[in-house]
Amino acid sequence: MKYFKPAITALSMVAISHGAIAASTDDNWVDVYGKVMLTLDSVNDANGDERWELNSNATRFGVKGFGDSGVEGVEVFYTMEWAVDITDESKEDNFTSRNQYIGLRGRFGEVLAGRSNTPTKTLVKEIDLFNDFQMEFKTSFNAEKRMSDIVQYKTPKLGGFTAKIALVPGEETNVSDAVSTSFEYKSGNYTFGMSFDDGIEGEDVTTLRGLAKFNSDNWQVGLMYQDTDNLGNSADGMIFSTRYKIGKHALKVQLVESDVWQAGVSSKVIYTSQQIIGWDYKASKKTTFLTYLSNSEEGASGENDSVFGVGIVQKF
Repeated sequence: MKYFKPAITALSMVAISHGAIAASTDDNWVDVYGKVMLTLDSVNDANGDERWELNSNATRFGVKGFGDSGVEGVEVFYTMEWAVDITDESKEDNFTSRNQYIGLRGRFGEVLAGRSNTPTKTLVKEIDLFNDFQMEFKTSFNAEKRMSDIVQYKTPKLGGFTAKIALVPGEETNVSDAVSTSFEYKSGNYTFGMSFDDGIEGEDVTTLRGLAKFNSDNWQVGLMYQDTDNLGNSADGMIFSTRYKIGKHALKVQLVESDVWQAGVSSKVIYTSQQIIGWDYKASKKTTFLTYLSNSEEGASGENDSVFGVGIVQKF
């Protein structure tokens, strides 16, 4: 945990010395929301099996809200969210927990506790253009974690700069067995960020990420580098993604080169190389039709998996 003493000290000083986010005076205690992400996929895997699958992906629904805490300048907020598999058989376990937490925010920043994505995971959510689908980049990189028993602090915005630090309390004498922290700076069309996990995926596992992103009315270009160490076994990788919007249409390309699978942190990390192209048609504010084609090379075997899919994303 020695890596985080300077970060914790810096964040504490920011919280005490600066206030830049005022709490809202308008209460909205109940807001029901969700997203259906249904795709029909043609899968050709490394074993030579070819099949069609109807996938629910990361379909979810939830309830969130915020309101006056009764303490001047402090607002309460909460989120209760579940993943739903709409393609599974009835009477099966179709519901699983996603982000579920309660928090306080005001001029001091924001504090939440419960179950939540780590700062490392949330930092790169816009870099992965195929997030929540079969080929999302957690098949090539570790550190895509949603942690239970998490306590997270987010600083106020300081001239484009924000930081987060999340602690996962230990079950014995330690205040925390694991820490995840991120730093992000936004200026105009540019975003730069860095994150570091220590102990999130095991006592001897550390993960460092750095990213840069350019975003304009039509173009988005993103680049991320990651280095993972597990008991001295170090591995790294990179992802490049770009999206070009033409009216309601968006063309997407994503390229991955990674040997993180060699670190042995997660059995879900299997690919050393990925090439993905996609097309989205945003029919309305809440409805998007999409298609994609991916080719992924398994690190251990060198065999290729491919997926062609068409689908719909419906928000509510």
